Amino acid sequence: MRELHTFTDERHANLLANVLQSRSMPAEVAQEETSWVVWVLSDEHRDRARDVLAEFQKNPNAPEFKAATHTLKQQQLDARAEQKKTRKLQVRIQDRWSGVWWKCYPATMVLIGISVLVVLLCTDWQRTGRGQSMIPPTCNNELSAFRNALFIQPPMLAVATPFGDIALFDTPSLTAIVQSGEIWRFITPIFLHFSVLHILFNMMWLRNLGRGIEFARGTRRFVLLILVLAVVSNVGQYWWVMTFYECPPNVPAKFGGMSGVVFGLIGYLWMKGRTQPQQGLGIANDQLVMAVLWMLLCIGGAFGPIANAAHVTGFVAGILIGARHSLWTRVRQMTKLDSFSGTDQ
Repeated sequence: MRELHTFTDERHANLLANVLQSRSMPAEVAQEETSWVVWVLSDEHRDRARDVLAEFQKNPNAPEFKAATHTLKQQQLDARAEQKKTRKLQVRIQDRWSGVWWKCYPATMVLIGISVLVVLLCTDWQRTGRGQSMIPPTCNNELSAFRNALFIQPPMLAVATPFGDIALFDTPSLTAIVQSGEIWRFITPIFLHFSVLHILFNMMWLRNLGRGIEFARGTRRFVLLILVLAVVSNVGQYWWVMTFYECPPNVPAKFGGMSGVVFGLIGYLWMKGRTQPQQGLGIANDQLVMAVLWMLLCIGGAFGPIANAAHVTGFVAGILIGARHSLWTRVRQMTKLDSFSGTDQ
């Protein structure tokens, strides 16, 4: 710490200190009786500070010196903003490693909670109890307005008949859904599950896969990934049924489940592990083989009517999203090579 100069005018002393600090030379002003001393806090800045002092003494009212106060204030504001940002980042990192679910992977658990709640609200438990099946059906209340609002296509009629309640759907049309303004229907089928085994299986996979992805990539990215996979898998299944199935009108829109999203997460993790292992994401080979085998068995009809198109489109979408960084890098490299080849010619 070195004494630079003594002023009889406090205003000039403070202005010089501001000039020095705005030029990355820490300085301070100390009052001594009727004078004010400017101190340079670092010896390595002494020579530079003397040069600035010489310029300052020639014309302390020069515009660059007057602007120094504003520059210093802006630098201080920027420094405080950076410190605040750093503190928030530290808090977020501490929260991520706290082990508490609502800080580590809240969206995953909320998705599971919503799926369970939908099953509880949309199931006719009296019919479920009278069923002969070893696997109790769920979301079987055909007259539930809430359940029917979650399908990708709204039913045209829900009626009670002597043979049981039934919801009837109109001819499938993506255009009609968009024109109705009920855009949420492209997402909400993921919360519908039609048996206890169905929801248990999907929630087990969602919990195991979703927690790791949300923890590593953050909640906002994870929610965006879920939304994209939900829309792609639901629209893929609906388009497949609309295009290739010839069946009664009460069948096409009645599909649901988180499995399209789950297969999307599997594809996403597979590609992340292959293309960006530094992010700490991936999936074990035995899990990948089991998932693909399960998908093939479903396509082969081993488990009855399954929304296979949702599985396949979700899986492919997850692969593309997981590999997008690598694919984009390759495209850019190929573009550069083509431009170089064109230049040589």
